[in-house]
Amino acid sequence: MLDVLETFAASGFDIVSPSGSEIVDGVEFVRFATDDASSSDQEIQSSTLERIFSAHAVYVAAPGGYVGRTTCYEIGRVVQRRQPVYFSEYPVDLPVHIPEWCVVAPDEFVLRFQGSTQFEWLFSKGSGKMFDVERGLAPP
Repeated sequence: MLDVLETFAASGFDIVSPSGSEIVDGVEFVRFATDDASSSDQEIQSSTLERIFSAHAVYVAAPGGYVGRTTCYEIGRVVQRRQPVYFSEYPVDLPVHIPEWCVVAPDEFVLRFQGSTQFEWLFSKGSGKMFDVERGLAPP
C-alpha cells in the first residue's frame, strides 16, 4: 500500500486516505501511525469514510486479490454512492462484480488518469440484469 501511495504522490495525485503512514496495529481493523490513538475504531472508520467520500475516485491496493473485511465495507459504501473505484488486482474476497477495466496497476492508473477527473462508476457501462439491479440500488 505504501508503494502505491508513493507512486500516486510522486505523480501529483491528492491522496485523502490513508495519509501514507506506517501500519501500527490491527488485522481486522488496521490503524496507522497518524491515527489518533485515543479514538475508537468506529471514530476512525467514520473519519476515514468522510475522507474517502471526498475523493474523485477510490483506488484499492489489493495484494494477491485480498481486500479484507473493513475494506469490503468501505467499497460497499463507495459503490452505493456511485463513486468510481479501481483495484490494483482483482479482489477475491469481495462479492461484487468488478469489470476488467477497473483493475489497473498503479503506474497504469497514473498514465490513464493523471490530470483527469474522468473516472467511471463500476456499473456505468455494461448491460444485463446485474447491471440493471446495481443501477437501481444506487441513488442517481
